[in-house]
Formats: sequence, structure tokens, C-alpha cells
Amino acid sequence: MTIAEIKRTPRNAEALALLEAISNTVQENEDASNLMVLVKIGDNYHRYSTNLIDTMSLVAALELAKFDVLQRMSE
Repeated sequence: MTIAEIKRTPRNAEALALLEAISNTVQENEDASNLMVLVKIGDNYHRYSTNLIDTMSLVAALELAKFDVLQRMSE
């Protein structure tokens, strides 16, 4: 086996799989709206979003996400 024959999984494979799953979900649901994605590239986070209409609901969802991340961190 040569080095060229070794298949490496790209570092972004998990992110690409998640984006594909999200894309499929949005395509299958006509009432999908208000999408926000954070992507860490290098040391920086980049935010991508649709037009955010209900900001209070978004803030509540972000608080729940923050709680989930902190719970995972302590496990």
C-alpha cells in the first residue's frame, strides 16, 4: 500500500454531513424558516443566517443551545 492509496477523512467531513442533513430537512419541509449556522474556520466563528424575524424566539433557542454546550463540556 502506498501513501496515495490511504484514504483520509477530511476534517470537514462531519460538518459537511450535518449541512447535507439540514439541507434535506429544509427541502422536505415547506414551513422551514429562520436558519442560523455558526461555522468555526480556523480560530474564528462565522455566522450565516436567513432574515431573522422572531428575535426573541431566536435568543431563547440560543440560550438553550448554550446550556446544551455547557452540559456537554462538563461530561
